[in-house]
Amino acid sequence: MQSPNILYSPKLDHLRFFAAFVVLMFHSNLWYIGRGEQRDSLHIPIFDQGYTGVALFMVISGFILTLITYGKEMNARRFYLNRILRIYPLFAFVVTFGYFSTPDPRETSVGIDYLMALLPISNLYRLKYGAYGGVLFSVTIELQFYLLFPIIAMMVRDRGVRFLLALVGFMLLLRAIVFMLNGSVHHLAYFSIFGGLDLFLIGCLAAVFYARGPERKISVWWSVGVLLLINLVIWLVHRPGGLFHVDYSGGGRVASNSPLWVIWPALQGVMFSGLLLAYLASGTKLPFSRSTAYLGRISYSLYAWHIMICMLVATTIRPLLDSPYLTGIAIILPLSIGLAAVSYALIESPFLRMRVSYARAAAESTLVS
Repeated sequence: MQSPNILYSPKLDHLRFFAAFVVLMFHSNLWYIGRGEQRDSLHIPIFDQGYTGVALFMVISGFILTLITYGKEMNARRFYLNRILRIYPLFAFVVTFGYFSTPDPRETSVGIDYLMALLPISNLYRLKYGAYGGVLFSVTIELQFYLLFPIIAMMVRDRGVRFLLALVGFMLLLRAIVFMLNGSVHHLAYFSIFGGLDLFLIGCLAAVFYARGPERKISVWWSVGVLLLINLVIWLVHRPGGLFHVDYSGGGRVASNSPLWVIWPALQGVMFSGLLLAYLASGTKLPFSRSTAYLGRISYSLYAWHIMICMLVATTIRPLLDSPYLTGIAIILPLSIGLAAVSYALIESPFLRMRVSYARAAAESTLVS
């Protein structure tokens, strides 16, 4: 996505689309199974546990914001303005649309719930984000990170990467203590900033490494290798008796008691930062690069609206393809892209044009997200 604060890299948009695609395939799988259909005979770990796509989004956010501000002066008010313009128009639209489309009779608290859902702490009380906004809890975690980022950027400037490493270590310690006290840390690690912060911070560390390191080109096969490794790790930790997030057996558990959740946010951050750095350094141009970059540009709308398309397909269209994966790719993805394209043009784009530059070097160089 082009921004007044950073030189444009289509590869970052490629990765944004990949993150949205992983989440879409995950929910396609869940809605397909929710109809009483069988799981796909082909199991791809990153799709079966595609909630991990949210982790990639968060790593990319930390990476881009740090790349913009590293070694530069930052105007916090302009930064917050840009974040509001970037996030809130679509966020408020989807939440409002979802609440207004809820059929009567409605709960008497619906008005208060709606107003509270728009706050950047709404994930604290686990409210609904309207009828179609179930994935938007992660947007509130993004907003919480944005509130913290000017301070984080200042501390990186003053103390260097040691501050980021120490903060990641502190999050690990806090989750370990909570696990010892409660016997579970799943919800804290997944639904709150106390897990998401690891992902943002490790993305920040990747940006510092990228900014400091020499520019070099490597084979795209390094990216493929990292992606295969990520799939292997996801498969290993989600085996029976391992990490739990979605119970495909229908056991009905809503939280995991696995201690792996203490380290899982940080481990995802390391893996996806490795993928990001390897792909940025790859010298091979992706086929259909411009088209894929456009899909990354509209990835926020794709992420925000795909649940409604999943619901539409699950309730009104009998999938003709005997595979959740093929149903996701051939039916849900094209419909979601069409809706996201309209949403981006009419809801996101007008506000994105209002963004301003908030970072400048001593020499007044202008780099935008």
